[in-house]
Amino acid sequence: MSDKARANVALVIETLYQIAADPEGWEQLIDVLDLAEGEEVPPPGVAPDLERMADIARLVSRAGDGSPPRADVAWAVLSGAQRVLSCNPAAQTVMASGLGRLSAGADIAFDDPANAEVLQRALDQAALKGAQTILKFERDGEEEGPCFAYLVPAAAVPTTVGKVVAAPDGGAFALVFPATEATNRLWHTLRESFGLTAAEARLARKLRDGRSLQEAADELKVSVNTLRNQLRAIFEKMGLKRQSDLVRALTELSSVAGAIEAEAQAPPSKVVGKAPPLAQVRLADGRRLAYRDYGDPAGRVMLAFHEGMGSSLLPPGTGALAARLGLRVICAERPGFGQSDPHPDYTFDNVAADMVELCDQLGLDDIRLAAILSGAPSAVQTAIRLGSRANRLMICSGRPPRPSENDGRPRNPLVLFRERIQKTPWVVETFYAIIRLQLSVPLVERVVRRTAVFSPGDRAFFEDHPEIAEFIAAYVGECLAHGGRGPADELRAFRRARNMTAAELHAPLIVWHGEEDLLAPLPDLMDYLGDKADEVWLAPGIGHFLVLKHWEAVLRRMARD
Repeated sequence: MSDKARANVALVIETLYQIAADPEGWEQLIDVLDLAEGEEVPPPGVAPDLERMADIARLVSRAGDGSPPRADVAWAVLSGAQRVLSCNPAAQTVMASGLGRLSAGADIAFDDPANAEVLQRALDQAALKGAQTILKFERDGEEEGPCFAYLVPAAAVPTTVGKVVAAPDGGAFALVFPATEATNRLWHTLRESFGLTAAEARLARKLRDGRSLQEAADELKVSVNTLRNQLRAIFEKMGLKRQSDLVRALTELSSVAGAIEAEAQAPPSKVVGKAPPLAQVRLADGRRLAYRDYGDPAGRVMLAFHEGMGSSLLPPGTGALAARLGLRVICAERPGFGQSDPHPDYTFDNVAADMVELCDQLGLDDIRLAAILSGAPSAVQTAIRLGSRANRLMICSGRPPRPSENDGRPRNPLVLFRERIQKTPWVVETFYAIIRLQLSVPLVERVVRRTAVFSPGDRAFFEDHPEIAEFIAAYVGECLAHGGRGPADELRAFRRARNMTAAELHAPLIVWHGEEDLLAPLPDLMDYLGDKADEVWLAPGIGHFLVLKHWEAVLRRMARD
């Protein structure tokens, strides 16, 4: 790799680090991806950086209900050599209070060199054992007293939207300062870090909870003299001088432990709660394919294909509406999306083979297919494979496997982003991992408002129906529930299938498209479909939100004989 190419890759890595800490800066990637175009696999030495970005995103992740990151948790992600990979303002404030300086991209700077030695010993221990450690840093100034913190593998700090995932190589560590909650797990770590006996840890807890020595003696059923001896031992082991310092240290440590050990999940989305439960079939090669079944079990069958960042979660009310129309709507999650296992060779034809096998296992015939956005190529190939079993195919806002032509019209940032990230596949899964951890309703709202500037109809529809932000967050969240493998594989498939056509399609074809849709321009779609379309409707006053605005009309069109 040339020096210039290496510099371009470094710029992409630096930008991804920034997005991991603040996903609203995703548009920064558009220009830097253009510089690194053509790299199919991560360049040598990049893999550890890609893994650490997910650790950073996990630390600052928002809850699924859109709550902001916890401002009371001060954290910094460090390399094993004390380099600061990322940090939040709260951590910089803590460091500035008599400890030193903290800034991303530089080594952590302590005013007291002894603190750097304490940290390095803990980093070395964490790298070997992977366990959390309590550190005591000395502040500059006797009146300030010491500062305690936790050091843990960065991946051990949980996100509020999913379970903790172990760090792949243990190469990044989180230095976490006080928060606001307590946990019993503290006391085990306290004993391990400072060599406290069980009795000494019990006394420390009593004092932290505000008990006097006499009250603690009464509750523990020991003499006050015994507790005084234990207290002296605690002071010696923890390097403290006063009982007030001990209480303050333990209060701080309890709050830090709460931030690290809490595993509370975000409340389930109301959208997901009202949807049918996920079902699965086991395919011939052993992979699982997940799907949802909406509407009338005995109704006319519609097989729905979700978009490229979607799942089997369909708009609220789909089940009741489909039942009234006599439709049975089945939406399967393509390989690697949501709960479906990935395919070792993701192509649109292989996806179609999975969908035909699903139809076979469910005993489906006379099938109406409907595709949204990037689901179009998979739906076309499925209709071809189904042959006479395909009653019709409807494509809404379809995105073909074609590069978008630049016709001089304003380019939506999402279009540019998609085009350029397709050309740099090694970035895709890392970016999706960051989005999975950072996804929230407010983030969806801001991205939609930013990208709807070229479609007055989309903007007006979104402002009139703000509840769709929750649906989009749940829809994308289910898509990325186990990572971004499926969406990443599909982007690669789009890149490889640029010469694919719909020439073998024989099922009746219906095309609906938004008049203002610049994210998936209609000319590109019609070039891919050739002369196959039997019906084309250009919906006025709407762009990319065609399906959300006209979902009932879509189902009614599919229900017609």
